[in-house]
Amino acid sequence: MRAVANKADLRFYMLDSRESLAQRDLAEAYSGLSGPPSQLGKTESERLTSSTPGVRPSPLDGRPTTSTGTSSLDDLLGHSGLAVGASVLIEEDGTTEFGTTLLRYFAAEGIVQGQKVHVVGVPESWGKELPAVAGPIGYDATKAESSKEVNKERMKIAWRYERLGEFGAGMPAVDRGPKTNPPLEKTGLAPPAFCHSFDLTKRLSIQDPTAMNFIAIRPVPDHFSPFEYVIERLKDELSSSASTAVHRLIIPNLLSPVLFPPHASKPQHVLKFLHAIRALLRKYPAQLVAMITLPLLLYPQSTGLTRWMELLCDGVIELSPFPHWIDTALPSTASGAGGVVEEKPQGIVKVHRLPVFSEKGGGGTSADDLAFTVSRRKFIIKPFNLPPVEGDTEAQKGDGDGKPTKISKHVPRYLLFDIKTVSWLRRAHNILGVLIGSLPQSPQQNVFLGLPLELQPEEVKLLIEKDLAFVVDDLDSHIKAQNAPPKGLKEYRADVKREGLVAAIAVERQKRQRTKEALQRLNIRQSTPGGDDIIETLRDNEGANNEDSLFDRPQSRASQASSSDVAPFTSTPTTSYPPIAPPSRETTALIPDVNTASFALFKHLHKQGYFLLPGLRFGCQFTVYPGDPLRFHSHFLAVSAAWDEEIDLLDIVGGGRLGTGVKKAWMIGGPEEKTY
Repeated sequence: MRAVANKADLRFYMLDSRESLAQRDLAEAYSGLSGPPSQLGKTESERLTSSTPGVRPSPLDGRPTTSTGTSSLDDLLGHSGLAVGASVLIEEDGTTEFGTTLLRYFAAEGIVQGQKVHVVGVPESWGKELPAVAGPIGYDATKAESSKEVNKERMKIAWRYERLGEFGAGMPAVDRGPKTNPPLEKTGLAPPAFCHSFDLTKRLSIQDPTAMNFIAIRPVPDHFSPFEYVIERLKDELSSSASTAVHRLIIPNLLSPVLFPPHASKPQHVLKFLHAIRALLRKYPAQLVAMITLPLLLYPQSTGLTRWMELLCDGVIELSPFPHWIDTALPSTASGAGGVVEEKPQGIVKVHRLPVFSEKGGGGTSADDLAFTVSRRKFIIKPFNLPPVEGDTEAQKGDGDGKPTKISKHVPRYLLFDIKTVSWLRRAHNILGVLIGSLPQSPQQNVFLGLPLELQPEEVKLLIEKDLAFVVDDLDSHIKAQNAPPKGLKEYRADVKREGLVAAIAVERQKRQRTKEALQRLNIRQSTPGGDDIIETLRDNEGANNEDSLFDRPQSRASQASSSDVAPFTSTPTTSYPPIAPPSRETTALIPDVNTASFALFKHLHKQGYFLLPGLRFGCQFTVYPGDPLRFHSHFLAVSAAWDEEIDLLDIVGGGRLGTGVKKAWMIGGPEEKTY
């Protein structure tokens, strides 16, 4: 198996190399497009990224990028950083200063990397509040030991996809064996970190006073632009600096009356200013990058001025902080297998446009619901999910009483018939299953299906292991219940029959009401002899079929006899009576017999937070989704394999080509055989 696997690794390496060459040729072919990518040649880009601290090539198209000082914002911007020659407008709703916090991270990262920082409109005291460096992103001494434990439990999935999504993950590993050489950080040969972690409780000590350039807004008459002096200073700085020097332009609270004169908000001034900044970004695509904040409380998005300002910036991100009462009401949640407590989100992040330009155009957006959290050392942007509604015990416990839910076994299938249980398992435990029931309104179609829900054997076994469900042989349990009637069964059946009779009487009443209205429309009373007698007969019959009649009059014998004509409707309960108790812990005969490698792969991916559906239509075992399939496309086509199982190279190549054809990654995983 190992020899065959090595050949497969070699084949994967060859495929990756061809894909990398194709991507590089594609980037060169589109180097003539309009926009920021076209103004920086490949040779100049390589020279800049190799000689400038804090700059590295984008994994998308190779253009130079620099960090914003916030790793989660770098990941959101599409280039694993902010592309040099681009601008980002951060809009903030409310009176908070979260946008200013991002600007301080941005400025502090530039100072640490030795880049020139230009700040517009604020006093020099603003630079004294920059956060101090806590360390490079990714280093956390408290997590070092926990990461070792995680690696011990790690499942050996195909190494090609192990780091999928990380920067530089597509580069082939050079040496996977144990390393005896000292780390590069200790030898002094390692390049400086691309992004740093900052501590908001401490202040950054700026050794070089010329590292920050504060450009004040000079008072001018109303018919002159207050921004002309800013543009002139920027032009002088850029023209006199080296071609490899990176300049960061920071404009906090643009058009705020505290920092800018009232006439600065005139469209002929502020739009001309943003046009000039955009021209400088295009003229110096390897030197200048800009980040601007705008208070939406003063300039809402519904105004034309704000819309024009958004169009003049390459990226637009909106921060919407939660009100104080919501912020205090949101609970801290536990995430992951270790139950790590996550901090409460403090607001919503809306991505209106990203500074990503490619052969398909630019200005992409993010489809995820995002939230941000600010702590002492981190500004985190991550997907946002609402917690269960307070008091909604059914959403948290399933059946509302904390007991395991019942899974009905109809050989050879495992089915769920309760919609509350189905929605609870999907929402709280990432269990999807497949709907197999037809809809009563359209029983002949098979496009939209309903209950019952069929579960995969791996899902059933996982729910049993977590003590969330138990399996009941549906046929056997119902036969036993019928042979030994429980106490109260006669009263229960009488209640069911009574409910059916009430429903039948209601339907009959509606029929007679429609008949009465039809007779009235035809004026039977005036035109037909005996019309009043017909209506009286209808009233007598209606009162005879319902104890709570609308007409308070004694019932005749004829009306009493007609009540027996109403047959009760048949009512089929959705649950058995009484509810079937869970089997004893010793009963294991109904636990599904699942392949060890298949269950290990399913359990591992489920533990990582993925949703899994059967992969028959894609030629695999599981289709792996990063979130609910109603909102996300799948990322992986997963196939399980035992540790000593031989894998045919043709199957691997075919699976890789199949995954490429449907824009997914082909994953092979199984439990590692530990040898001691």
